[in-house]
Amino acid sequence: MKIMGILKYVIIAAVIGAIYFSDRPDNDSYVEDELDLNQVLDVTVDTLYAYQKELDGQKGEPEADQAFIGFAEDLAVNYNKSQPIIYNKGSIGVSPQNDASLLAFSDANANRELDKGEELLFRIEIDGEKARIIASSRSGAVNDHHFSGTSLLAGYLIGSMLSRQSAAGVSPKSLANKKTVTAKQAASQARARAGSGSHSKGK
Repeated sequence: MKIMGILKYVIIAAVIGAIYFSDRPDNDSYVEDELDLNQVLDVTVDTLYAYQKELDGQKGEPEADQAFIGFAEDLAVNYNKSQPIIYNKGSIGVSPQNDASLLAFSDANANRELDKGEELLFRIEIDGEKARIIASSRSGAVNDHHFSGTSLLAGYLIGSMLSRQSAAGVSPKSLANKKTVTAKQAASQARARAGSGSHSKGK
């Protein structure tokens, strides 16, 4: 599968993702967080190890886009069968992005593609410098899990994802500097910004 094969996954997602997943939510985009990012990360890391092991068992290296899309598909399967349930309002789809992030969304029509109007749930990113997976929810909450050892960093999947990040202009430092934020902290920050905005308008 060539680069064009991944474009159908990202045209709509790129626009919607920019709205919902800025590093800090603006006053209008804040929503209540209903997801357990710890559970999301547990499933993500387990899937990452299992998928890399599967790649290691194959003859030769797969095409980079194929590997990335295959990982996204495995993530969707594992998110949906996770117990306890990660998302209880329907199926989760996972859309691979050109910058190597993955957008999880509410797959209302169960076609495994992010369509216009479908709700984004969380974003997954790889921080190569600190060997961790970062999950960000729509509320502005951020959590992370570290993966141990160097096997994953040396593996084909992480390597190809980091190369994709670089090609998309993602700064490794920006991900390495991203700190965890609880849902409560995100809510407090949103309220503080809203209050500050109201005060400034009154002057």
